[in-house]
Amino acid sequence: METLIFDLTGDLGHFRKFYTTSSPLTFSFIPPTTTFGVLGAILGLEKDNNEYIHILGEANTKVAIGINKPVNKIRMGINLINTKGSVWVPKQRREGARTQIRTEFLKNPSFRLYVTMEDKELFWKLVEEVKGHKTFYTLSLGLSECLADFTFVDVENFQLIENKNSDQREISTVIPLSEIEWEKGIPFNQGKKYLKERMPTRMNQQRVVQQFEEMIFESNGGTVECTPKRWWESQNNRRIIFF
Repeated sequence: METLIFDLTGDLGHFRKFYTTSSPLTFSFIPPTTTFGVLGAILGLEKDNNEYIHILGEANTKVAIGINKPVNKIRMGINLINTKGSVWVPKQRREGARTQIRTEFLKNPSFRLYVTMEDKELFWKLVEEVKGHKTFYTLSLGLSECLADFTFVDVENFQLIENKNSDQREISTVIPLSEIEWEKGIPFNQGKKYLKERMPTRMNQQRVVQQFEEMIFESNGGTVECTPKRWWESQNNRRIIFF
């Protein structure tokens, strides 16, 4: 199937982990649910009533996510506005108008997105927008302050391959643990650093998460060697796994 490949980059990124509160931590890469927001912003799909989720869902949009650079995280203090009480009323402030929260960010993140759709009219519109470096809304990496840029890479045909012989393959994208056959495990090679994170992978139009997945990835931006149940492979020998 025809698949658009493009890179998404920025100086900083923050994709807040759902189980953190007062000290926000970030996922190591852009969650699959967030990629729908990126695609909606490029295509100009409305955010009202989360229409972009509905349209991309109806188009049977599938996304695979690769990591281009080693994952690097930093922490900075962010001044948040204190909206409690009457802090903005003159002479009635009992506490500061702002509170500082230490927040974790991804530094110089770079991701490779693989996108395919059954709605070919919408798909080729997306391809033209990315090729022309056009976007309807401003892109960001999580927070609105973390502006993003994108670069067209290619359009390739990928073919679904079922792993009937339980062969090991190197996969270029992050992998849901549910897509791995664990009888052979994962070989730990020198120079590889594998991490696992639990994150949302599917959300309905009411923004209610319908599915969480344990994800495994190589934090230096390399491939993951494993025994996948299935994968998609291009004529250029790229092997990826879609959500």
